[in-house]
Amino acid sequence: MTLPRGTISGHLRNLSLVAMLLLTACSVNPATGERSFTAFMSPDDELRVGREEHPKILKQFGGGYDNAKVAAYVDSVGQKLVRTSELPNLKFTFTVLDDDIVNAFALPGGYVYISRGLLGLANTEAELAAVLGHEIGHVTARHSAQRYSSAVLAQGLSLGAGILGSVFLGTSDIGQAAAQGSAVYMQSFSREHEFEADTLGVRYLSRNRYSTDAMASFLASLQAFSALEAKVSGLPDPAERYNIMSTHPRTQDRVVAATRAANVQPVPNSVIGNREYLQAIDGITFGDSEQEGLVRDRVFVHKPLDFLFQVPPDFKLFNGAQQVVARGPNNEGILFSGGKLSHNGPMHTYLTGVWAKNTSLSGVETIDINGMEAATGATRLRNNSGTFDARLVAIRHDPEHIYRFIFLTPTSRTAARSEDFRRSTFSFRKLTRADRNRYREWHIETRTVGRNDTVARLSRNMPLPGPKDEWFRVINGLRPGSEPFPGQTVKVVVE
Repeated sequence: MTLPRGTISGHLRNLSLVAMLLLTACSVNPATGERSFTAFMSPDDELRVGREEHPKILKQFGGGYDNAKVAAYVDSVGQKLVRTSELPNLKFTFTVLDDDIVNAFALPGGYVYISRGLLGLANTEAELAAVLGHEIGHVTARHSAQRYSSAVLAQGLSLGAGILGSVFLGTSDIGQAAAQGSAVYMQSFSREHEFEADTLGVRYLSRNRYSTDAMASFLASLQAFSALEAKVSGLPDPAERYNIMSTHPRTQDRVVAATRAANVQPVPNSVIGNREYLQAIDGITFGDSEQEGLVRDRVFVHKPLDFLFQVPPDFKLFNGAQQVVARGPNNEGILFSGGKLSHNGPMHTYLTGVWAKNTSLSGVETIDINGMEAATGATRLRNNSGTFDARLVAIRHDPEHIYRFIFLTPTSRTAARSEDFRRSTFSFRKLTRADRNRYREWHIETRTVGRNDTVARLSRNMPLPGPKDEWFRVINGLRPGSEPFPGQTVKVVVE
């Protein structure tokens, strides 16, 4: 192959620019003292990214949890850790998300998020501090800047000499290259960065006299929680949703190794903070919130949007951020979505001309569902898992809201499921006063263990599905078969 004139020299020139950039665009990491590559994200960029993405995060995760006491408590613990970090003057913003997923993460610029689901699982202030310290470590070590800069560099190299020249010579294409990598800071961190954040988290725990074993104890609770959730649902990944182990994958061994790597001295009379923590979270919502909709066995209830529906007996319901999913046997499923969608014409024109306008539907008809206009039609889908029949149903709940079902079955199961799916369709209705009184949020309530209290006695009225004694032990960080001691403060879940 004959290369065009100038291509070899162009490559050499760009590679020289790359070498110069790698040599000159490293900064001293404020947390580790080592040099790291952060060429494409300055500290000012980190602040800007955090400010811009913060409202998007709130929207994506259901907003901040509306509990001033809990928010103030989490902020106080977080700010205490920040004051002993390597960036004590950086303004950190700690937000409790109204999300039942057990999760925590950080954005560049000091924006740290923790879910109320995580708060409900943790049992001590030290465990809370361990989680927050880890996230603070990602910020102080500038892991997002490192990851983003490396991704932009790798992208530039993969796009060839033309983009290399534009990226490193400052032409207008640099904006395009950066935009293509703009989501990098929201992805999972590398194992090296996770280890570094754990090590820094332990350092911040020690500086504030918290127990340095707190992350390991919380991780044990999380593993027990995930196992019990899978057991109750009958599915290995019941909710198909991310938790803290998805964004921060690590094992007990790695946490212990990070604790050793922190090289901190044992803290005499270290702070655990069990009573203080449980007092702070007493009353918080556990599980689904009314604002996002409640899953109660086979029923999904949304009080603010004024509806409920029921799925067949052998289906499991899961409430996701974008849709409600019901899983059945034999690869059968139900998808429910919708919301503020208006359509001026009849519902059959919405079904065929808006929602499924690029799909050939058979048997399209208009139906009435408990006084609400609706339309339905069917189609056949093929994917790697086989051939499926899909029944689509669109319901006009009111002039501004349309809700939608997709019922999926392998073709061999369609006839057998027809009546079940018809019943689910016609179970969709607006709420009565009795419904609003019957379906309520669950909350955490703290109690002091009495002399005659046992796990069985304390947990017998908890509304959680499955083995109540196991749920009690998991949310209280107790080992299987163990009992709480008299005078101990514990959590129970109540309606």
